[in-house]
Amino acid sequence: MATMRVLELRIHGIANSPPTDMLCTTQEFVERNQGDDEGSFWRIKAKDSGAATSKSGGAEIVTEAYSWGSQARSGGKALAVVGRAFVHVGWLLVLPFGLCNLAYWARRDIKGADEDATWWAGGAGAIPVRIFALLQTLFYTVGLLTVFVHLIGLQCFQTDASRGRVACAALPAGLDAVSSWNPTARAALFSIVPILVILLIYAIGLRTRNTFQLDRSFDPVPKRAARRREPVEEARPDTDPPRPALLSSDGFWRRVRVANTTARAHFAGAIALTMILLAADAVSDAYPSSDLIGVVTSIVLDGVDSGVAVALGVLLIGILLLGAVFALTAAARLTDAVWSLASKGTWSAALLAIAIAGYALWVVWSLVNRELSLQSLDSELRGLIVAPTLIAAGAALIAVASLAWGYRWRHIGMWVLLPLALASGIVSLVLPRDGADGGLRVVLSWSALGFVLLAISLGVIGFRDPQVRAARRVSGWRGNGATVTLLLALLSSLMITSVLVLGAYSWLTADTDAPDVKDGWRVIEQQGVAGETAGGTGAAVIAPPEFHQRFAGLLLILLIVAILITGAGVLSALRKSPALSLPGPRIPVFADGAVVDPDERLGGVSRLTAHRSEARPEHSAKPDPTKPQVVRAKDYPSAESSTNARLRAVADARQVAGLLHRGEPLLLLLAILTAVALVPLAIPYFGESLQESAANFWGPLNVVSAWVLGLLGVAAVAWVVTNAVTSTERPLGLVWDVICYFPRAGHPFAPPCYGERAVSEVSKRVREWMDAEGDNGRVILSAHSMGATIAVGSIMELAGEKTASGSPLVDRVALLTHGVQLRPYFSRFFPEVFGPRVLGIRGTRGPSLFGADAWKHQVIDDTKHPDAALQKPNDPKSVVQILGGDFSDPKHPVAPRWRSLWRRTDYLGFPVMGFWSNETATGNENPIDRGATERSPRSYLWAVARHSDYLSTRQYREARDELIAMLKTSVPGGSWRREIALRLRVIRRR
Repeated sequence: MATMRVLELRIHGIANSPPTDMLCTTQEFVERNQGDDEGSFWRIKAKDSGAATSKSGGAEIVTEAYSWGSQARSGGKALAVVGRAFVHVGWLLVLPFGLCNLAYWARRDIKGADEDATWWAGGAGAIPVRIFALLQTLFYTVGLLTVFVHLIGLQCFQTDASRGRVACAALPAGLDAVSSWNPTARAALFSIVPILVILLIYAIGLRTRNTFQLDRSFDPVPKRAARRREPVEEARPDTDPPRPALLSSDGFWRRVRVANTTARAHFAGAIALTMILLAADAVSDAYPSSDLIGVVTSIVLDGVDSGVAVALGVLLIGILLLGAVFALTAAARLTDAVWSLASKGTWSAALLAIAIAGYALWVVWSLVNRELSLQSLDSELRGLIVAPTLIAAGAALIAVASLAWGYRWRHIGMWVLLPLALASGIVSLVLPRDGADGGLRVVLSWSALGFVLLAISLGVIGFRDPQVRAARRVSGWRGNGATVTLLLALLSSLMITSVLVLGAYSWLTADTDAPDVKDGWRVIEQQGVAGETAGGTGAAVIAPPEFHQRFAGLLLILLIVAILITGAGVLSALRKSPALSLPGPRIPVFADGAVVDPDERLGGVSRLTAHRSEARPEHSAKPDPTKPQVVRAKDYPSAESSTNARLRAVADARQVAGLLHRGEPLLLLLAILTAVALVPLAIPYFGESLQESAANFWGPLNVVSAWVLGLLGVAAVAWVVTNAVTSTERPLGLVWDVICYFPRAGHPFAPPCYGERAVSEVSKRVREWMDAEGDNGRVILSAHSMGATIAVGSIMELAGEKTASGSPLVDRVALLTHGVQLRPYFSRFFPEVFGPRVLGIRGTRGPSLFGADAWKHQVIDDTKHPDAALQKPNDPKSVVQILGGDFSDPKHPVAPRWRSLWRRTDYLGFPVMGFWSNETATGNENPIDRGATERSPRSYLWAVARHSDYLSTRQYREARDELIAMLKTSVPGGSWRREIALRLRVIRRR
């Protein structure tokens, strides 16, 4: 019988390891087998090393390395240093959009296919997430308008009582000519810059979407598969079951969920909002002494002149356009049976064309009439005081509503409470602070807060269904991943826009040493008629934007509280050494009474716990040196004071890793503090009361907070620019790779999804190998860290396919993961995509912020034998089942073709099945996880192994050999006639 040929395809993680590291060699011995600069497969040169293949268990192994990192870092590597720096800063600016996109995939209820032939919305919360995304775009628009219109266009050109016409000294003298224009014309002129910035973001999103569109650049679908339709937004494949696992649904990586229709709607919405703010301010300028009701009364009773009529027309067009944009964003989920994709695209293009035409009309009219004198001397765009408050309130209410997504009666309650809160907040916002309506304003403000608190209580109140409680226990943030992600997206939007606005304010108000500059103002030589420009007869002063200044103060308080709580968690974790107070992964230390590898004792439970009285073996009263020790749940080991230097190095590494494992509770803390800070931001009455009650404290707080926010902004930009100068890496490491893995489904301007290509490219390589090798072909996907998500996605994509001989293709595939986050991060944060029922494993509790071991409760739970089946009968086929495993009988589990290595010193690596590693308290073997040595095998001097250094360990080779042995028996052998027929088919295909 022919020799089995195994393709060991190694996939790197977030570190973007080069092919040389993955192949454990140097550059001169590797060559690219296929691919391009974005995604490529590499091998060792056979002619140089003579070792392009290796032998194991009678099988011939061909090792390849798949490099995908450039796809997550695209956009700047071919540019010069300065160009890369700008690209990296741009990546930082779209981070909130990426977090919004993550919220779409963090929901509890995501449907993989239509359940209604006429309506498709993507599950509970899909439409609100897209509305939230639109609010994010509008929030950015408001922030840019605040800088270029509110601060530069209006407040930087005033008339000082003692010096005449003045301008901000920070501005170039070439702009002094616009000081003679009326505020409406200057606002129209400077509003062009924000529109151009949004246009740039729109163009970048369009370009990256086309780059990763598979039908144009890369087609992974084999010829034997049925032809698929062109991708449409959330189109339903007719062959999908009602609720498949998302990753295994047909065309998951090819289905366009947010396309040009939504992107055009966002751009049109930004233009429409700009029109509304500019035109509304022009109308109010004509009636400077009246409030909103007075303006409407004057228009109805007295009529309007031609200028006000134009402003009213543009205002009406803008309102209608913005309403249509919100409606189109929500209705874009209608299937072709109700509203065709072509029709939706036409309507979005029409809305964008009308918006551009209306905005151009307003700008031209304003510039033509720039010399007209207006009654108003106001130097502020009043709409920019109200707009950020309204947008932040709307986004915050969507985050609160996400607490009830997937729970029917709670969701209905949200529909009652949150609209009442929004209506109360809007009315309280427009009412004056003083006078007869002041009392009503206070009542409405408290009513809005009360409705919000009731809604939050409705979302977090206890659940009676035990299955729901169990599912929430093993889901991130108790099943509220979408809520936390939305709040963090809103926080990042607030921080970025506030840094922009307050940074611009500090720059414009800075003084210089020039002789004609005083207090940051430069006297303009040409003099105009007093009253033409804003400022009146008083001293020229630039007022800081109230909303952003208030947020800066709240942010400082937020950071102080977060630092104090985090510090308490760090101190509790440092009370004792984790290496000597918790069980680690068991490594086979003794064989026939002899030590196999003295260094590998450092990773074993026996070396760290054997001589402690409270850590006794389960089945014997006296320790047996030939058997690994097992720590019982009730005997969770305590600290030990004395140890040798190498164990102390392991202890320190475990301690650092344990600190970094506490990210989930820290993100929850940030989300809660953000929600608290949104109360005085979204309901101005509470913000005003806070400032008045702490008047002596608030002034210095604003000064300090402005410095802190500025330093945070400078540090972030400096970090990103430095990273761009020194490499072509992406910002924020793991966060960026997680964001870019998921398809764009929430925000059309989110970073591009590398998963659309990487997953399909790995699947294509597996098909090619199987086609070339026939029945003798096997594949081991060896994935490190984030590479495991690519490998799992490929396995799920290949699940329904057949080989040329008619057998299931995945029966010839095995999975070897190391240093992965599938169980504690991805299965918890994205339960519908990588949840326990998808992976086929037991769920896990989240880490605790306090305590020496963040995972102590889960470690204890994992030592207990499971008392129920892991897979429900009606669940879709899991990864474990696809790879031949069966955990339906917990007492006799069938191990899948999946092995995973981990170590306690790995700050990003965790077990897949459980912390008991190779054994439980009852002696049952862990079917998936294997412990890896905590000593770096590739370093010359002794060093601790952390997130890397798995490929060279003896445990890796043993796990691979174990999988090869399983692959030999995974597919029954065929007759010699079938083998000859298969060979002929392969020859013809070639």
